[in-house]
Amino acid sequence: MAKWGEGDPRWIVEERADAANVNNWHWVEKNATPWSKDRLKDLLIGQSFSKGPLKFELTEFKKLEGEATANNRKAKLIFLFEWEIEIKFKATIAGSDTVYDGHLEIPNLSDENDASEVDVVMDLTTKGAHESEIRHAGAHEVRDLVRKQLETYIRELKEEFSKGLILPTDKAKPQIITHGKTNIVDKRAFQNEVIAEKKTVEAKTVPSGPIEVKSFETHETMKVPPERLYEILTVPQLVQAWSNGPAQMDLKAGGSFSLLGGQISGTFDSVKENEKLVMKWRLKKYPANHFATITMTLKDQNDSTDLIINAEGVPAEYLDETREGINRYYVQSIGRTFGCGMKIF
Repeated sequence: MAKWGEGDPRWIVEERADAANVNNWHWVEKNATPWSKDRLKDLLIGQSFSKGPLKFELTEFKKLEGEATANNRKAKLIFLFEWEIEIKFKATIAGSDTVYDGHLEIPNLSDENDASEVDVVMDLTTKGAHESEIRHAGAHEVRDLVRKQLETYIRELKEEFSKGLILPTDKAKPQIITHGKTNIVDKRAFQNEVIAEKKTVEAKTVPSGPIEVKSFETHETMKVPPERLYEILTVPQLVQAWSNGPAQMDLKAGGSFSLLGGQISGTFDSVKENEKLVMKWRLKKYPANHFATITMTLKDQNDSTDLIINAEGVPAEYLDETREGINRYYVQSIGRTFGCGMKIF
């Protein structure tokens, strides 16, 4: 409380040029979702890339789901956005009649990631002699093109929706406006400040009680010997090929790993060459400091290898997402990339 004779500054009405939202204290929100959908379409659809005989074009959205808002609280701008995007593409090679179809998946375009951290995962559905060239372009040049366009979206979102959110006052506030640019704060830092003021804890970040967990197991057969499958699962260059992104693998007990731009991370509990990997494994969105235990067992079947994936301690709310993600981003992607899956995906 304010001392006797002193007013709480939050309740002092300042003489204002527009007589609204005193001290820019109150929460003001703008819906940026419709604008974002239009701008993402302009920036992504129709984009093309050529390299030698390869021509690659983004044709239409397969999926565009999410939302974006711009907020002003306490004279600070917070931009919140989260999108799940899938874009269909066509690729051709000069001299070949085959048209390669597929889509790019962008699962983590959000305010928590820079454009350079956004994952761009290729799903190539057409089979042909030039698959490897197209996958390589998707993991490098096409990924960089998409990230560049998304960087433009993020910059323009902040420029467009900062207008009018910080309202003018008769008194200059240099801590809010610097060289004509609005002070834009990091959302996570701002949330921490609000939490500290309220002396509460964000439940999703620091669970207040036990986390409900579940388990699952999946079996797949790969048309490669155990030695080759083990390499595919552990050699960084091969992991980067099937995950379509940077991968870090410190293959030893206690060593760490990271892939899909940090969306998946953890440590190796135990490593048995060509036979078994046991990992403390987590999705980025799992509750803080929570890891599932993932065990990958390789069983030699002479003409193939059975891959048994056992997952324990998976947060119940992320069970389906974890199971689908392992099936899609590990099993199916490995099968497509190296042509070793028994199933036709």
